[in-house]
This record gives sequence, structure tokens and C-alpha cells, in this order.
Amino acid sequence: MYRFLHRCCFRLSIPLDRSCAAPLRLLHDKVYKTLNPSVSDATVSYLVGSCGLSPAAALSVTKKLTLKATDAADSFLSLLKSYTFTQPQIAYIVTTHPELLTYNSEKKIKPKLEFFLDVGYSNSDIVNIVTNNPQILCFSLENRLRPNFHMLKSIFNVDRGFTITILNASQLLGLRLEGFILPNMKTLRDIGVPRHNVMKFVTRYPRALTKSSSHFNKDVALLKQIGFDVSLPMFIVGMNALSIVPQSSWDKKLELYRSFGWSKEDTLTAFRKYPYCMSLSDEKIKRHMTFFVEKLKFDPIYVAKRPNCLAFSFEKRISPRYKIFCLLESKGLPKGTKDFASFLYIPEKEFVKKYIIKHADRVPELLKVYEDNLGVFGCKEEH
Repeated sequence: MYRFLHRCCFRLSIPLDRSCAAPLRLLHDKVYKTLNPSVSDATVSYLVGSCGLSPAAALSVTKKLTLKATDAADSFLSLLKSYTFTQPQIAYIVTTHPELLTYNSEKKIKPKLEFFLDVGYSNSDIVNIVTNNPQILCFSLENRLRPNFHMLKSIFNVDRGFTITILNASQLLGLRLEGFILPNMKTLRDIGVPRHNVMKFVTRYPRALTKSSSHFNKDVALLKQIGFDVSLPMFIVGMNALSIVPQSSWDKKLELYRSFGWSKEDTLTAFRKYPYCMSLSDEKIKRHMTFFVEKLKFDPIYVAKRPNCLAFSFEKRISPRYKIFCLLESKGLPKGTKDFASFLYIPEKEFVKKYIIKHADRVPELLKVYEDNLGVFGCKEEH
């Protein structure tokens, strides 16, 4: 069909250069599907029956992929199953990267999986790596994965346990390290970030290192201006927070917090203590600040000095604990603190043991208030 269209253009004296090739192939695919609707139907059937996709997901995938034969796909699925990938995991991989079904598995996929085994990963590790980042199978083994692995190993300068360390940041294996990551790591070392914190940054927040050097350096300068200490772990948390909060969102958050009584300095105080306060959704901020400032009459500055409380789930943490707090207070039972904010920070198991189970006989309502909280049932079984 492609050759036929090409000949038609030639006979009609239509100039055809390389820029026309892609549109022409797209036209070929559309014509092919129109003339052969069974091809798309067969692809949907295969994606549903063999790959475990839902009909809707399969139909969506056919916009990117049409299988004219299933030999390569069969081989790919068989290979994944031999590594103990489950059907839902396979479905996710195919949904996110359907092009993998067309790869020659023996030449392009199997060597990568064998490489992971050779460097010390178990089958279950490989399943986690690929499921969390299916794109890793699309990268070249010799030009990307193998060089990156050994480069990172030399940077970490450790042999023992390196595969476990890098397992948590396996996406690094597919990135262009020399482009931004290595220069940005050098910047961190140059400004005095301790080596162990740089390593934590690499393994915990690898995407934050993919910013261009100019933007990365601006974030560094901003944190230092705000008052972050480069020698402390909170500095790398702040860098990660800035990487996920665009400037436009930052300005909106400043305005939103201002509407609840925070000055710009109050917001920066909160940011220094809990950088992710600037990445919370507007809805969550409004709900929590309304509860703390308007219902409980907390001073806005008081909340700014305890910004972590904004991260708690309202339904699973704040609301049930407030009811428990009020119940204990009404019964004259000890709460351990007069400060509800401090009440929020008690670890779940400790809280249930100390306040729910301990007083359940005297105040049966405590269990009812917490009956929808999964943490209670887990703790009740243990005690």
C-alpha cells in the first residue's frame, strides 16, 4: 500500500521528500485499517484475551498500535510470564508501552532481563523494576542501561548492596546521566551538600535532578536565600519540592495561604519546616486551614509553625481524632496533651493502644468513631 501511494505521487508528479514520509505512512495505516477493519478488531481481541486489558483500554491502545501478526507479541508475553509477571502487571506494561509487543524479544528484551539477573537482581526485583518503569525495556542495553549502571556504581563507590540501593531509583538507568544529572550532582557537592545526602537525593528524588542546570541552580539559590542549610537533609527535600511546584503554582499557593492570614514570611517558615506544603492541592489546603483556623480558632502563625498537620488525611486522621479528643475531654479522661495539633502527630498504633483500646470499656463510643479506620483493626488484632 505504501509503495502504491508512493507510485501514485510519482505518476502525478507530486514532489515527495523525506518530510512527506511520515504523513504518507500514517495515511497508509489509516487506509489499511479502513480496508481491513478486522485487523483492528483482531488487535482488540488479542489485547483483551492475551494481555488482560479491558475492552476500553484495548480500544485506546489500537490508536497507537495495530498487530498484523502476533508472533512477536506472543514471544514477549511468554518471556514476561517466565519471569513471573502477573496478568495485571503485564496489562499495565502493555497499556503504557504497547510498542513492546512488536519488539524482537530474543534480541531486544531478554538480554536486558538477563543483564539485571547478572548484576544481582532477583526475579521479583526485575518484576518491580519493569512494572514501576516499563519504559526501561525500550532503552538500549549497550548504549544506556549497562553504561549507566556501571557509571552509577562508580559514583556511589560501593559494591556491597549497590543493587539494592539502585533498585529504589531504577529509573536512573534509563536517563541521560551526562546531560543534567551528573552536572547537578556536582553542583550539590560544590555548595557543600554532604556526600551521603547527595546519594539520598539521587536514589529518592532522581527526577528532581533532571532539571536543566540553569533551573537547578536557581532552585539552589532560592533555598539558600530562604534559609535552608545545605548540610541538612531538609535541603534535598526542599529541592525535590521545588522540582514539582512550578512558579505559577508557587505564586498561587502564596496567595491562598495569605487568604488564611499567613504573611509571605509565615509561608516561608512553613516551607522550611515542611516543603511539601507548597505542593498540596488547593482543596486540601482550604479544607484543613478552614478547620484549624476558623473552627478550632488556631492562630494562623501557630499552624505555620506546624505545617505537617496540613498533610494529614482529613477523613482518616483529623476528623476521627478530633472526635476522640472531644470524647475524652467530655468524659474527663486524660488525653496526654491539651494541644489537639500534638494529638495528630501520635503514631497510629500507639494512638489506638493508648486512647481507643485503653478506654473502650468506659467509653464504647470510641470504637464506633474509629470503626472505619483500618489502623484500628490492625492494632486490635495485635493486642
